[in-house]
Amino acid sequence: MKRIFSLLVATIVYFCAFGQWVSPGNGTNYNMSSLSLAAYGAVSMSQNGCFQIHQDITISANDILYLEGGATDIQIDNGVTITINGAIMTEPRVNRLSVIGDSTGTSFFTLCLGTAAPAYFSNVDFRYGHQIQLLNSGQVVFDNCGFTNFSDAVINYMNCNPTIQNCYFYDNQKAAVTSAVNTAGSPKILSNHFYNNDLSNANVPQINIGPGDQDTIIIMDNYIEGVAQNMSGGIGIMNMGSSNTLLLVKGNVIENNRYGYTQNGTNIYAIIEDNIIRNNNLETNPNNGGSGISIYGSSTTCGAKLRRNLIHGNLWGVTAIYNHNIDMGTAEDPGGNVLYDNGNNNVEYELYNNSSCNMSAVGNYWGSNDATHAEDVIYHQNDNSSYGLVTYNPVMELYPDILDFRILVSNNPQISNFDDIVFNFSENGDTLYYYFGCLQPDLSSIVPTVTIPLGVSCTPNPGDIVNLYNAVTYTLTTPHGTSKDWVVVVYLGGGVDEHNGISVSVVQNPIINNNLHLRNESGKSIAVEVHSITGQLVYQAESSDESFSVNTSDWQKGMYLVTVLQDGKRKTFKVVNL
Repeated sequence: MKRIFSLLVATIVYFCAFGQWVSPGNGTNYNMSSLSLAAYGAVSMSQNGCFQIHQDITISANDILYLEGGATDIQIDNGVTITINGAIMTEPRVNRLSVIGDSTGTSFFTLCLGTAAPAYFSNVDFRYGHQIQLLNSGQVVFDNCGFTNFSDAVINYMNCNPTIQNCYFYDNQKAAVTSAVNTAGSPKILSNHFYNNDLSNANVPQINIGPGDQDTIIIMDNYIEGVAQNMSGGIGIMNMGSSNTLLLVKGNVIENNRYGYTQNGTNIYAIIEDNIIRNNNLETNPNNGGSGISIYGSSTTCGAKLRRNLIHGNLWGVTAIYNHNIDMGTAEDPGGNVLYDNGNNNVEYELYNNSSCNMSAVGNYWGSNDATHAEDVIYHQNDNSSYGLVTYNPVMELYPDILDFRILVSNNPQISNFDDIVFNFSENGDTLYYYFGCLQPDLSSIVPTVTIPLGVSCTPNPGDIVNLYNAVTYTLTTPHGTSKDWVVVVYLGGGVDEHNGISVSVVQNPIINNNLHLRNESGKSIAVEVHSITGQLVYQAESSDESFSVNTSDWQKGMYLVTVLQDGKRKTFKVVNL
């Protein structure tokens, strides 16, 4: 089956209008109050902190506009263009600044940062804009800003390297960040939230960018989610020219789009690692989209290295089309990618090598620990002689194991008097133990750090708050259905008299198979009481037997106090019922 895929990237024409008011360019610094006086008629102040821009304005080279903390709202009339050829800055702000266009208009405002104009925006919410254009700009930073209800692509850059971090892009008509195929730039897109963009369903991804500049394009730690537009993708990279594009795509969650990530063209080398790419299936026709990752090369210089990505629930897992140079893992550097439940028309497609290029995909998980299953879900030369060969053995196997369990002081200030706590595995591998001596922390609301294999599910979630005064059971399940319970047990010391002459011991702790075993070597009768950690009496008896057992099947899981009384003396044990 040949998969047909198309990514459209339009060439953008940039135009920065020179408006009806132009600053003198003599090194003047403006804030919104002084600007309203200098640009009388073009800018007005309706009340303290609230300003309105009525006409096009230009901040000339050498001049600076400061959006200082005194300004709270800037309203911009329909169709106004603000051009910055000097600089525009926001000082550190406690309150957020709203920059709002005319929501009733048909042509929203445009903000254009012209040649070499540096800009720093922090804590600014932009609404009802047409576009923010970066034209050969200097250093541009958007930090902790919001962008909603834009009528075109929101940030459109040309021949510059903006930094966009900690921002949100919601409900915009086209892409959130874009550039043209005939421009260059290496943006840094970090820790942003992209949601429900491309409302016009215009066949563009939410991040839609062209060739890189000399630096590496970095797209890291973003959340990118579509909603309903079947033409809206996640991330798209295109380079059709001779320049090189270097790219790092790392730590992103990309879900519910037409496709997850695609790159198209030549002279691209991308490192794609540690991403979660799932349920990108809004395009129901598998010939037109639905890939978790798609590499569509016009030459073998379209390269990508894939490591430790979780890819599932897409119409296709990874698709390789025409020419490419894809590294999904080697014997020396296994891929560590986890692919499962990708498919369409009731057929599973984890990797589709629709090209004559060979691929190395060693050390990945394909939905089963059985290597023969990998052959069933990888389509390559063994299925069609015109395809390239995929080398995938040995496969990576997944097991429902807790790899590490610890309590970090940084996440649990209530244990600040302790070091980080690392739990140990038991001999049979399904219980984790830790013993506290006389100093005891508050264990009622602990946020543990639980390390499990990529792709393995866990109940409760690894980061959920737990009460470690009781034994806690974690159920781990692999994608191919193997489950295992892990029990976390804490022993609390203190208040236990171990040297009072009572020769009684607990044979097995924790309690396993519903039997608490006690050994009495004194030859005398003893009284036994068992209380829950909350003080409820759950068992009481007397015995002179050397060895006897207590059935615990009716007890809840957790910590219990076993008290032995003999000749007026008392001895207490703390045990855990599993």
